[in-house]
Amino acid sequence: MASEIRTFIRNYFLQSTTLPVAIKLVACFLCVFSQPVIAQVCTDPSGPLVVNQTFGNSSKALSADLTPYPYEAINCPGDGQYTIAATLDGSCFNATWHSIGSDHTPNETGGSMMLVNGGNKAGPFYQQPVAGLCSGTTYEVSFWIINLLRTGTCSNPLIPDLAIDVVAKTGVVIQSTALGLIEQTDVPTWKQYRAVFTMPAGLDDVVIKLVDYQGDFGCGNDMAIDDFQVKQCSECIGIPEAVYVPDIFTPNSDGINDTLAIFLRVTGVTSFSLNIYDRWGSPIYATTDRTQRWDGTYAGLPCQSDTYTWVVGYSTLGKTTYVRTGYVLLMR
Repeated sequence: MASEIRTFIRNYFLQSTTLPVAIKLVACFLCVFSQPVIAQVCTDPSGPLVVNQTFGNSSKALSADLTPYPYEAINCPGDGQYTIAATLDGSCFNATWHSIGSDHTPNETGGSMMLVNGGNKAGPFYQQPVAGLCSGTTYEVSFWIINLLRTGTCSNPLIPDLAIDVVAKTGVVIQSTALGLIEQTDVPTWKQYRAVFTMPAGLDDVVIKLVDYQGDFGCGNDMAIDDFQVKQCSECIGIPEAVYVPDIFTPNSDGINDTLAIFLRVTGVTSFSLNIYDRWGSPIYATTDRTQRWDGTYAGLPCQSDTYTWVVGYSTLGKTTYVRTGYVLLMR
C-alpha cells in the first residue's frame, strides 16, 4: 500500500491533469453559461453559513491565494495595493478618504477590515475558494463595502464598479453578477452587496471573486471591505462527496484557517485513518482520531509552503472499507 501511495504522489507531480480539467470544463459549459445578472437575495436561507470572513483582528497580510494585490503595511495603501486595518483616521490622500472608527463586524472588538486602493486594470482584487458545496443547490454571496472617497473632494471622482464572479476551478465563469457603482457618501456608510448562484451539476467547489471594472488611476476607486459570507439558501439537492478536505490551509497563527480538518459525511464509521505525505511520498503526519487536525508541522517544526497529499481510510458498519486521496496546499 505504501509503495502504491508513493507512486500515486509521484505521478501527480509528473503528469498533466488535462483530462479531468477538460471533463469539468465541458460539464460547466453544458450546465450553465456565463452571463451578467443583477444582484439577488437569498430570501429564506435554510442551510448553514458556509464562509464567514471577517478579516480577524490583526493587521497581517492575507495569504497570496486571496488577493492579487500587494500588501502595504500602512493605513493609506497606494494605487493597486491593500492593507488590513482596524480603523482609518481620515488623513489619507489630503483627507479625501473617510474616517472610519471601527470595522463592520457586529460585536467584534478591535476587528479588522480590508482597505483597497483600486488598480489601473479591471479585474479581481479579492477571491475566496469555497469547497464542499452541493450540486443543484442555491447559495448567497455577500460583502459589506464602503466607498472610501468622501463626496465633494474630487472634481472627477473614479467610482468603483463591482461584480461578483463565481468561477469553477477550471477557470470557467459560472456566473457574473453586476453589483453596479459603489457610490460616494457624505459620511462612511457600510452597505451590503449580494449575489445568488446555483451550483452546477458535477461540481462541489468554486472560487468567488470580487471584481472591479473601474480600472483606472486617479482620485477615487477606493474601498473598505468586510464580512464576506456565503450562505446556503436551500437544502442540499446534490449529494456531496463522502470525504471533504479543504484545498488550502494557512498555519500562520492568525486564527483563521490555521489547521487542516477532515470532514466525513457518512454515518456508522467504525474506523478512521488520515495520513499526510510530502511531494516525495514521505509520511509526515498520521492519526486515527477524526477530531484531530493537522497543524502543518512535522517533528515539531513548521512544514514549508507546498502541496501535500492526504489519504483518508475509513470503514462502516457493513465492514466496507473506503480509501480517498487528494491534495492540499499549505500556504504560510
